[in-house]
Amino acid sequence: MRAESVREDRGYCRRVLPHVSRTFAINIRLLSGSLRDAVEVGYLLCRTADALEDSWPGEPSAVEGRFDLLQAAIGGDEAAARALAARAEPLAAERADLALVASLPRVWRAWRALPSPDRECVGEGVATMTEGMRRYAGRAAGRPPGLPYLDTEAELHEYCFVVAGCVGVMLTRLAARRAPAAAAVEARRLALAPRVGEALQLTNILLDWPSDVRRGRCHLPAEWLAQWGLAPEALVDRDHPGVRALAERLEGMARGALAAVPDYLDLFPVRMARYRLFCLWPALWALGSLRHAHHDPEFPWGLRRPRLPRAELWRVALTSLLVAHHGATLRRLYAAAA
Repeated sequence: MRAESVREDRGYCRRVLPHVSRTFAINIRLLSGSLRDAVEVGYLLCRTADALEDSWPGEPSAVEGRFDLLQAAIGGDEAAARALAARAEPLAAERADLALVASLPRVWRAWRALPSPDRECVGEGVATMTEGMRRYAGRAAGRPPGLPYLDTEAELHEYCFVVAGCVGVMLTRLAARRAPAAAAVEARRLALAPRVGEALQLTNILLDWPSDVRRGRCHLPAEWLAQWGLAPEALVDRDHPGVRALAERLEGMARGALAAVPDYLDLFPVRMARYRLFCLWPALWALGSLRHAHHDPEFPWGLRRPRLPRAELWRVALTSLLVAHHGATLRRLYAAAA
């Protein structure tokens, strides 16, 4: 692969990232060198899978077929990447994430240009995500409208793993290449990584509740709704004791998972301060967003999604810079945020 072509593809990845991410485009600036290249490409491939699940509806066979092409591309088949991009091209003007799918060959080439160990870490993570999303999105496409996306609490945990927990594992393996540790520490990192990913996904499921339910996507398990005799459409537009209880239950799960973040960060040395901050910022932003949601009298049945004001987002990030090298102080900052 020519060096000029690699630079052009990486340049595309750098330029497109702010168009498909609000906050990730901020904290990835903390990373540099080959780690940033790998994380950036990995994120864009994961974002491609997200677009297939969230923004491109169709019959089960069509949905599953698109995931099959992405899976083949991650297996090394450039023709599959081009075929999926060609299918997305007519839709590229509608949404930024579908425009990303239409440019998949450029991201694919940037991924293939990564050093072999990084390429394998990213490939395995995206393959896990693609396989899991294919299963859930294909099933949902064959169900009548109005049913929850997930059936049980066990499925909620599994879903969080295939859309976010596996990303935590991917990032951990990439970081571990730059900061190898004893076997026991490596094992602990990999054990906590899915929990960190789940924390952010559970937070997003709660915060996206108002918009997701209105567009026909309910991620609260059907068994939770059955306990209150609620249908998904009853989760918005009016207050209800069951809605409050379900929101508190989901918030409690998210906060419980977020509590694992400091333990995870402690497993990386101070010289990995940039990576520690890269993981810390989204967790702090999640805690701040949960606080805003908790104090919103119309959440989650109202129209708006609670958002952390940009000024507060940056204040939290800049404050954390002062404590990134001090584990105990960082824990106190995190406890105050929680």
